[in-house]
Amino acid sequence: MCQVETVDGADKAAEIAAVDGVDAIQMGPLDLSASLGYLWDPGHKKVKGVLREAEKAVLGSSEGKKGAFLCGFAMPHDPPEELRNRGYHMVSGTVDTGLFCSAAVEDVLRFKRCLKSEVVEEEEEEEKKYWSE
Repeated sequence: MCQVETVDGADKAAEIAAVDGVDAIQMGPLDLSASLGYLWDPGHKKVKGVLREAEKAVLGSSEGKKGAFLCGFAMPHDPPEELRNRGYHMVSGTVDTGLFCSAAVEDVLRFKRCLKSEVVEEEEEEEKKYWSE
């Protein structure tokens, strides 16, 4: 499995997909957007255009023979249904950095909620002490 995530990779997607032993081509829209000068903007019109051409090249590589599978990442601007409609064989719902980021944010939020509940419990205890005197 190879990942296409640069302008050069996208331009040579058909050649990469045709290499004997390459079973799948994974499109990397975030890195491709950076390669094109649109950092963190995989939905930019130019990025989408380059990506569509690379997708067609991979899908066209299988004409008349077993070609490489087209794989990619579902994103908010490009949901799994759209990728399937464009011919993707495998769609990933998330990536490791996204999972780690979500887990870290949730951990911090859980900690903050814990601190808030401790403050509320302490206030309730203080209130009870006050009224019991």
